[in-house]
Amino acid sequence: MVTGSSLKRGLLKVLGIAMAPIAALVLVGAQPASAATVAAQACTGQVQQNVCVTITNLGFGFYEVRLGIDFRIGLVGAQQIINAPGEPFSGALFGADSSPEFLLSVPVTGVGASEESGLSADFVTTVPRFWLDEDLNDRDEVFGKIRLLDSRFNVMRTFDTPQIQQFF
Repeated sequence: MVTGSSLKRGLLKVLGIAMAPIAALVLVGAQPASAATVAAQACTGQVQQNVCVTITNLGFGFYEVRLGIDFRIGLVGAQQIINAPGEPFSGALFGADSSPEFLLSVPVTGVGASEESGLSADFVTTVPRFWLDEDLNDRDEVFGKIRLLDSRFNVMRTFDTPQIQQFF
């Protein structure tokens, strides 16, 4: 005799067997959040200004490009620059062959001032892999460039990160 509960179990079993291949495809295709790996990172490590570039492989052909700077000018000077009208920073990534070649802009995502770090800024963007492939089938050399309009002296300052050499 087929009862209601045994019928439900049978249907669930059939449904489970039918859904197993779909679940397997989803699990194989999905990447956990920890799958992102830092492809490369380089910092100047200088005392007066530390400038970094980090390129992280997000999977599926996408990379996160991150620039950062700590410009140790003191809290008061840093706050003066932040309080001035306009955006003090801009960031970009360049190819570094015979002459620097502009690859992409990296937008500012945060600016801050502290006693320890002075004036700090972060820049982040996500791009397809081929935007970083500046040599087409050869090793790529890329670096970040951060520009700061120092409103205290009306001077444009430029800071370059070290190069990252990698195949993208």
